[in-house]
Amino acid sequence: MSRFNITAKIWLSIAVFVLGFVVATVLGQLQGRSTESALRTASESLFPAAQQSQNGANGFEKMVKGFSDAVMTQDASGVEHSAEEGRHVVDSLRGLSALTGSTAERRDEAGKLAVSVDQFVSEAQSVYGAVLSDPANMTKMQDRMRGLATLTEGIKSSSEKLKEECSNDLKQQLATVQEGSAHQRLVALVVFAVTLLVAGGIVNLTIRRAITGPIMRVIDGVQGAAEEAGLASDRMAEAGKVVARDAQEQASYIEETSASLEEISATTRQNADRAGEADGLMQEATQLVDQATHAMNDLTTSMDLIAKSSNQVATVLKSIDDIAFHTNILALNAAVEAARAGEVGAGFSVVADEVRSLAHRAAEAARQSADIVAKTITDVGKGVELVTLAHKAFDRVSGKIVNSSQVVSQIAIASKEQTRGVEQIGQAVSRMGSVTQNNAVNAQQTAESADAVTTQVQTTRRHLEELVAVVGMRQK
Repeated sequence: MSRFNITAKIWLSIAVFVLGFVVATVLGQLQGRSTESALRTASESLFPAAQQSQNGANGFEKMVKGFSDAVMTQDASGVEHSAEEGRHVVDSLRGLSALTGSTAERRDEAGKLAVSVDQFVSEAQSVYGAVLSDPANMTKMQDRMRGLATLTEGIKSSSEKLKEECSNDLKQQLATVQEGSAHQRLVALVVFAVTLLVAGGIVNLTIRRAITGPIMRVIDGVQGAAEEAGLASDRMAEAGKVVARDAQEQASYIEETSASLEEISATTRQNADRAGEADGLMQEATQLVDQATHAMNDLTTSMDLIAKSSNQVATVLKSIDDIAFHTNILALNAAVEAARAGEVGAGFSVVADEVRSLAHRAAEAARQSADIVAKTITDVGKGVELVTLAHKAFDRVSGKIVNSSQVVSQIAIASKEQTRGVEQIGQAVSRMGSVTQNNAVNAQQTAESADAVTTQVQTTRRHLEELVAVVGMRQK
């Protein structure tokens, strides 16, 4: 509703009235058609069914009485007349069974009853005709006459039942029509009441929310704004005086700030110069670390070559040890052969002993040399590991120095930028001094404008009071 304007809301109220009228008319038409259909069924089917069932019951009683009177008066023409009456009853019942508006149960009952009456007419005409033609046949026809009496009672009972049921169907249909008519009146009344309530509510809401409500909210808002404006103008006037007074003090503070900024600028320049010197020293240190790193690389290469040479010496000593072992075996074999030769081989035995002794000493010397070489290889390996660690440490130191150099360079650049920033701040402070003087003048003008705003606020309040009186609603 809040999205619609006043015109749309008024048209909406009219549309609700029209919609209620249309709904009531449509419901009335639908209920009228239903009532018309029910009355048509009652007039074309149920009422004729009730009438024909009653005619059938009355005609059957008249027929039975006619047969009885004809026998008592010995009138053969009375039997024919009663039989003709019975055929009329059969026609009425068959007509009832052919009515499409009645229920299937009623049509079935009427059809069965028509068959029973037709059988009764044929049997009664035969029996009573025989009795009238020859009274002596009275005794012979006793059983058939008792059967006719039993059939008569059954047909009477069925006729009365059919008559009552058809009459009840007609009454029920008429009651349904009456109930539908009452329901139609009730629905029309409810639709009218709902339409009236909804439309009245919409009109009321439209007036309160779309006209008086918004106006009062605007009035309240404007009054609040006027009060705030009045207070603000008072505060503005007071603030203007305070600003004018503070502007003078601010000018003196700005002069002091300008002097302090000059000192900060000089200090910043010195810091920038020192940062540049530190940057140069860091670059020299980086070069020295690079040279040390190259030297460590060369030392690592030399240690690797020493380790390879030591491995080769160990291989040679292993070969010497093997030769000494085989020489010792040969000396033993020579001593054995000299012993076998006796005195002839005694001198050779001495030589063999010397050779064996030399081989033993050579093997021992080779083992000692191998141990020394193995220890040397181990020490060289440890030296290589230490050199590798030192190389990595130099790499990390070099990285740190590079990072430190970058930081020092950034500090130097930042110091230069800071120097320029301080100079710009000094210029800005100088401009602030001139702006402060202008603020003092503007503050005085603001105080004068605030007095004028206060006068306008009082005038606005008087106009709002007149508008509230026109709307006719009390303010909260």
